[in-house]
Formats: sequence, C-alpha cells, structure tokens
Amino acid sequence: MSRLTKLLELGYASPSQRKSILNKSSTKALFDDREIKALLQSEGSASTTLVQEEVYKTISEGAEPWKCMRDVLPIIKTDSYSVRIVKGETGQYADDLAEGAKVPIDTQTYDKEDITIKKIGTRPLITNEVIEDGLFDVVEMELKKAGARIENKLNRDALLEILTDTTAGNSDIDPAGTHLAVSDIAYGRGVVSASGYMPDTAVFHPTAEGYLLQDANFAYSAYYGSPEVLKSGKIPTFMGLKPHTLSVSTGSAGHVWDATDSSNHYYAFIIDSSAHTYIAMRRDLTVEEYADPIHDIVGIACTMRYGVATIQPAAGVLFLSK
Repeated sequence: MSRLTKLLELGYASPSQRKSILNKSSTKALFDDREIKALLQSEGSASTTLVQEEVYKTISEGAEPWKCMRDVLPIIKTDSYSVRIVKGETGQYADDLAEGAKVPIDTQTYDKEDITIKKIGTRPLITNEVIEDGLFDVVEMELKKAGARIENKLNRDALLEILTDTTAGNSDIDPAGTHLAVSDIAYGRGVVSASGYMPDTAVFHPTAEGYLLQDANFAYSAYYGSPEVLKSGKIPTFMGLKPHTLSVSTGSAGHVWDATDSSNHYYAFIIDSSAHTYIAMRRDLTVEEYADPIHDIVGIACTMRYGVATIQPAAGVLFLSK
C-alpha cells in the first residue's frame, strides 16, 4: 500500500480505527516518527498537508514515464500571457579589420516570434462511490492517469508544432530503404548541419525506433562487446544525437505521427534543440479545487499553462514514414 492510499484510509476511518491503523508496523514503515505523531494528534488526516503533498506526488509520478518534449526542448519561464522571442540570422561572420580600425556594428536582420500561453486541464475519474467503497488504489491509479494525460498533451502540442513548421526550413527526408536506417539518420544530421545549426537530438516514433534497433549497426554490436542495446532495448547516443521515443498522436489530419506511408506522415525528426522550438511555461502541473484534502478529492482538477512555438524552422529535418 502507498502513502496516499494509507492516508485516504485514515481520512475515512473512525477514531478507534485510525489509532489501530497508525499503530500497525505496516503504517509506521510508510511514515516517519514526526508524521505518525502528527496523524495521532490530529482528528483526521485532513488537518495535515500530507494528503495534498501525496496527491501532487502521485499525479507527478503518473506524468514521469511520459515526459519527452520537456526534456527535448528549452523551457522558458514566464509570468505573462505571451512571450516574444527576438531571433537573428544564422551563418553570420565577423569582418576583417585593419589595425586600429573601428569595429562595425552588426547589420544582421532580426525577426520575432510570439509564443501565446494557453491553459490545459483534466479531471481524474474519481466518483463518490469509489470513495465510499474504499477503493483507494483506484483513486491512486486515476490520479496517475491524470498526470499522464497532462504530460501527453504537452508532448502532442510540441510535436505538432515541430511537424507543422519544420518543413518551412529543410525538405522532408524520404528514407532510402524500406524503412528508417542509421544511414538515413546520418544524412539528416548533415542536412541540419548544412543549414548552420548543431543537430543534437533525435526523436523517434516507436516503430522507427524498432527499425533502428534492427539495423546491423546496433543489432551486431553485441558481437563486438557492446551488448547494452540488446539488453536494454534502448538506442544509445549515436552520431552526437541524444535519442528520445515519443508515442503520442498529433490529433491532426494535416501532420500525422505514425508509421504509415502517406502524405505528411512522419516517424522521426532531428533538431538543434537549442534553436528549433521553445516551450514557454507560465505554470507547470498544478492541482486545483482542492481545499479539503479528503472530501474534495472527487473534484480535483489538474491544469497547466504553457505555449509552444518554432523559432528556427531550418534547425531541424523530418523523416517521412514508410
């Protein structure tokens, strides 16, 4: 039993039941002496902050396995409803100067990109009946699902932004063979580098990741003393690219993230993560409508405020699905 389910059990127990529960060794293994003392002295766990803390931890725990784009893209903290990014040209060079000559002012052209903040939210499916029946494990499961939904919405919005705007820079790459291979990644990395950027990140659809794991460059590595790929099933950093796997859908008919060979369907991309797309975070994952940590758990709402925008479209390249 987790800390959260135990706290909910305590919150709905009678005074005598609470004392009995708190004196059990299984309960003492979950809480330290200070917390046990506070729970014994309080009339209910609602008088402590433990439930609020554990609810937030549980929601965050549900989001953790799905984190991807927040690890890929720079996050700008903001206190405003909009963020303006001023951007200059790439491939600029300094000038030759004579000894003692005046250094000229840079004359590159600047542009701007506005990131508009929006709000997303979800409500865990927790009913009064679930609480009345003491199904606190179900409560914990639904809280974790809410965290996953919030994180995957951020992933979806960032992915759709990249798939929509990257084509304004470099042409899409159609893998040479029947599916994505290491040689295609090498070519795509060169395309981004030739545009004046430093490719450092690759994101793959699970199918594309599976294709790469079948590539002889990885599959045969075990025969040469490097079996970690076959043991872990994860692609290591290669060609200077840090790999990530993303399984969300874009929810858009115009730009689709899957392995189907069709127009505007993609299953991998390479970017310079410091230049391509930014996330402006107004408020990270938050639990709202939660005054009473026990009885209000049915009405918990999880929200987040952020915006996503592509800053340098040429700092990346997309791979068409096969």
